[in-house]
Amino acid sequence: MILDNVNPSDLFPTEKQGPSVLGNMPYPVEGEIKIFEAAYIATNERLILNVDMDGEFYYRSIGYDDIQEIGTEASTLNIKFSIGTFKMNDIEETRLNEFVNYVIDKIKA
Repeated sequence: MILDNVNPSDLFPTEKQGPSVLGNMPYPVEGEIKIFEAAYIATNERLILNVDMDGEFYYRSIGYDDIQEIGTEASTLNIKFSIGTFKMNDIEETRLNEFVNYVIDKIKA
C-alpha cells in the first residue's frame, strides 16, 4: 500500500499533487494509543490523509480552511483542527519542511 502518493485519476480535474509526508501517527483506539503508518498529501486544492489502520485503508479529504495551525516540533508534524491536534513523527526532515511551507502558503491564500 503506497500511502504518500495519489492516483492522478483520483484528483479533481483542476488539481495537482504537491509535497507529501509519510510517518507514524498515534491515534486513540478503544482507550489506548495505537501507532499507524500514515501520509498527508498536499494538493493545490486540499489535503489528503491516507492511513494504514492495521491493513485497512482509511482516507480523508481535508480543506485548507479546516486547518487552524500547522507546525513542527522535534521532527514531529502537528496539525491542529477544530476537533484537536494530530501528530505525525518519523518523517524525513527535508520532506517535512517542504510540506509545512507548502501548506502554510495554502492556508494564507
